[in-house]
This record gives sequence, structure tokens and C-alpha cells, in this order.
Amino acid sequence: MSSDLGHELDRLAIMDLLIRYARSVDGHDFATMRSCFADDLVFVNIGSPETQHGGDTYTETIRRLLVPFGATQHLLGNQVVEFDGDVAQVETGLQATHFMAGDPDTITTLWASYIDEMRRVGDGHDWIITHRDLRTRGTQRTTNVS
Repeated sequence: MSSDLGHELDRLAIMDLLIRYARSVDGHDFATMRSCFADDLVFVNIGSPETQHGGDTYTETIRRLLVPFGATQHLLGNQVVEFDGDVAQVETGLQATHFMAGDPDTITTLWASYIDEMRRVGDGHDWIITHRDLRTRGTQRTTNVS
């Protein structure tokens, strides 16, 4: 297989991983969410500006952060992937809409980027997130008035 085709298959696998993650957040599917992250994950700016560790810790943090929301929709945008052997640096644009539980007319929207480091798992085109930094670009809270 050519290197170009291999990288394109890797790009698709990385895109699928991030889509699986976004769907797991919106669906509160925490087992699927957990499967996206390495056991030794390092993450920052998720629930705290402090550096945190562990795929389990990340999943529990997201579970806790979702409590105030009745529904969410995480849309992924532009993506840049740079490969260095079995490691990939990935930047993915994010627009996340959060509907408040008990007040669906109040909406919080987040514009951000996921800055991820991923590593290949096995010999194929499977990847896992090993480092995540959520870089917020802006937020807006709106209330629909009837």
C-alpha cells in the first residue's frame, strides 16, 4: 500500500474516532466515549484549567459536566492531521450547542478546537486519543423569548 493511501485511511479512521466521540457525548454513551481514550490520557481545559490524567477521569468529568444539560449537539468542523510515524497531531474545530435541562429555551453555544495527540493502536488503522486540550474560542448564552 502506498504511503498516501495509508495516510488517507488513517485520516478516515481518525475522523471516525472523533465522530464516534461526539456522538457518544450527545448520546450519553459513556462506554463508547471511554473507548476513544488511552488509559494514560493527559487532558487540560476540560472542566478545569489544571492538567488531569486518565481515560476514566476524562469520562467521569464529561459525565459530570453534562448534568445541567437536557440535550447537546457537538458538530465537528475543519480538521488538520499531521503524521509522525504512529503518532498524529490533530486539530478539529468544534461547535457545541447545549440546551439547559428544565429550560430548553436557554441555549449555550461553545466554539472551540480540540487539539489532540493520537497514537496508532496495533498494525492497522485504529487510533486512540492520548492527549487532549480544549481551546475555547468563544461562548454565547441565549434565551428564546416567546
